[in-house]
Amino acid sequence: MKRIPRVGYLAGSRDPATDPLFDAFQSGLNELGYVDGKTMEYELRWGEGDLQRFEEYAKELVRMPVDVMATSNTDALQAMRRATSRLPIVLTSSSDPVEAGWVQSLAHPGGNITGMALQTAAMTVKRMELLKEAFPGISRVGLLSDAEPHRLPALNAGVESARSFGLETVTLEVPAASPAASLMRALDIATERRIDALLVLRANIHVIKLRAEIIAFAAARRIPDSYSTIGGFADSGGLMEHGENSLDLFRRAASFVDRILRGENPAEMPMEQPTKFDLVLNLRAAKERGLTIAPSVLARATKVIQ
Repeated sequence: MKRIPRVGYLAGSRDPATDPLFDAFQSGLNELGYVDGKTMEYELRWGEGDLQRFEEYAKELVRMPVDVMATSNTDALQAMRRATSRLPIVLTSSSDPVEAGWVQSLAHPGGNITGMALQTAAMTVKRMELLKEAFPGISRVGLLSDAEPHRLPALNAGVESARSFGLETVTLEVPAASPAASLMRALDIATERRIDALLVLRANIHVIKLRAEIIAFAAARRIPDSYSTIGGFADSGGLMEHGENSLDLFRRAASFVDRILRGENPAEMPMEQPTKFDLVLNLRAAKERGLTIAPSVLARATKVIQ
């Protein structure tokens, strides 16, 4: 009897804000005719921010072997790359894969990695523009990053964009090694430097899990805060989200898995980029902080939380 294909999915954590992303990925495969346990099966693993666990799970998936692996988590991807250069890897959502050195180019990945590619530097610039347009009186913006090396282009883009608007920036880093303590230090710096706006770069799961503390900081100081569209920040009380429609990215990533299972070579499969974008505004949070969002920005919102 022929073995049904296995898809290894290695993610950062089970979290209410990110669980819908896997649901979208699974929905995409269902739409393509795959049924878990009948025509394919998942091997699901969650690293929970533990680098050693990522390494062990990546090796385990390769040993099984699964037929294709999928992830959006940087630590998981690095572990996968160390575990294999042969087994196909699909990125359900990836920040600047060319700049990070994971693929040769978007058009010709050239190795065992392909999938959905984000241009986070460009999106950071757009978010800075929206933040300034929405709140023209701001002057000093805190740029909070998860301190991953591949975030540097986005961080630099944020600094340069702010400078073009005459804004000062304060870099705030929250590395994965000790996220809670690092966030406390970063927010202390933000307080000392008297930031009057906060922009959180697209971040890894260890920052997403601290969203309540980050939002509470902005709320207590009655300042605007801006986030990417992954992590559920606006629904948790954050003021603004802008970026790619993450559910659409994960749903589209399923097509790469399908094509690989049908025999295509990931080295020759051009990566795809987002086509749907969201701007989420939390008017309830704005009212509680005594802030008014510029009408020109409010008119472009795809979702408004009242």
